Amino acid sequence: MADTFASFAAKLVRFEKELGDEAQLHAIGKMAKAEAKSAASADLGGDAKFSGWEPTLDTAYDIVGPGKLLFKPTRRGAGPWTVAEQGRNNANASGFQGPGINVKTGVTSFTNAGSVRKVRSRKGKRWNGTTQGKGTASDALVRIDRKVPIIVNQSVGRAIRKIF
Repeated sequence: MADTFASFAAKLVRFEKELGDEAQLHAIGKMAKAEAKSAASADLGGDAKFSGWEPTLDTAYDIVGPGKLLFKPTRRGAGPWTVAEQGRNNANASGFQGPGINVKTGVTSFTNAGSVRKVRSRKGKRWNGTTQGKGTASDALVRIDRKVPIIVNQSVGRAIRKIF
């Protein structure tokens, strides 16, 4: 039986409401959190946390508008995510080479006995050296970008079957 224009318009309105439902955004957000945790666990050796560090590499999402999702690290997890992506005390990222290195000459300070001088930073923290970044956040985004179209296609297909 053919639809009238009024009944077809009503179906389109219901279809639009079905697609604008926040359930789809929550599904994408939950998938993104799971993929980010999986990427962090793969890079950090089984769990989403550096050994010896208290904070984990946690993420959160906020729905900021219709069809818009903001995915970000938590306030406590932002530092570990940065270290996992770029590395710790990376000279390329910060320009700082360490507290025992002369800024003008680039030479390490030595004691009279010939060993490297143990120097603390200006904040009084022990210098732990540098680490290379693992690109963990980039890996997580690649995984998320690969799965978002699948979730969107499933929800659009579900809406089409439900309304039409």
